[in-house]
Amino acid sequence: MIQTICFVVFWAVQASALLVFAVPFAWSLVALWAASHFLRAIGLTLAFHRYFAHRAFQMHRAARFFWAYVGTAAMQKGPLWWAGHHVNHHRFADREGDPHSPMVSGIYYAHIGWFLNDARHDRVGPNNPVVRDFSTVPEIAWLDRYMAVPPISLAAAMYLLGGFPWLVWGFCLPTMTLAHATFAINTVNHLFGSRRFETHDESRNNPVTAFFAVGEGWHNNHHRYQRAARNGFYWWELDPTWYVIRAMAAVGLAWDLQPVPRRIYEEAEAVRRKRASMRAPSIVDAVPLALELSEDVEPV
Repeated sequence: MIQTICFVVFWAVQASALLVFAVPFAWSLVALWAASHFLRAIGLTLAFHRYFAHRAFQMHRAARFFWAYVGTAAMQKGPLWWAGHHVNHHRFADREGDPHSPMVSGIYYAHIGWFLNDARHDRVGPNNPVVRDFSTVPEIAWLDRYMAVPPISLAAAMYLLGGFPWLVWGFCLPTMTLAHATFAINTVNHLFGSRRFETHDESRNNPVTAFFAVGEGWHNNHHRYQRAARNGFYWWELDPTWYVIRAMAAVGLAWDLQPVPRRIYEEAEAVRRKRASMRAPSIVDAVPLALELSEDVEPV
């Protein structure tokens, strides 16, 4: 019954994004969409992903609750459920047991199906490290149990502050775009993009998904070294979540930020040099051609 309700609510919110066509366009509403999309995206990536799933840094308790609340407002279930399944994704990446691998279960299931209507993923086991370590924290357990409160409170605030246009552009549309930006990491980033590291899975770096998922699109980097607080390993790889973590560290709200080890950068350089040296030979080098010059041709 609960699963059916979640299914109906999810698709109702997805469909509600079409209401943007019933609202007069304004650039201020686009700014509202961006604020709602990207702020909640940072809540997901900073708290759910890099903190709960990977322990990439330590965080002040109040800051942890704030970002976990913001992430839960994305309507992608609770922090323990989300982070617990992500741990399982890395444990079985692109193999049987991965909750959302397009190689194992197809694109639709990897993108949405596993999230909505597969009973195997309704719960995360008590031995999962995320559940084991954080289910005893009262405010995090409360968020996971009452995961509907943050999105409902956001939707209500948008309506009270700006009426129907704010509800549509500040909740309905960005909730839809953020859902697919997040789910695209499971699908797009295992199908399309570049592979800096030769990992055992099909993870790939993709700058488009990195933009909409605030740095998560550097997925091949992340699969090579999961513990790092940054997914964009180089300055030119846009990673807004990393910038926020660094800002928090500057004011004492975060500490013990896990760096990318030097050996990982050396490995990346070694792979780059190896690929550069593997220049495909030209057809002239590869296949000797029997060229018949006019003076070599025997008379008939």
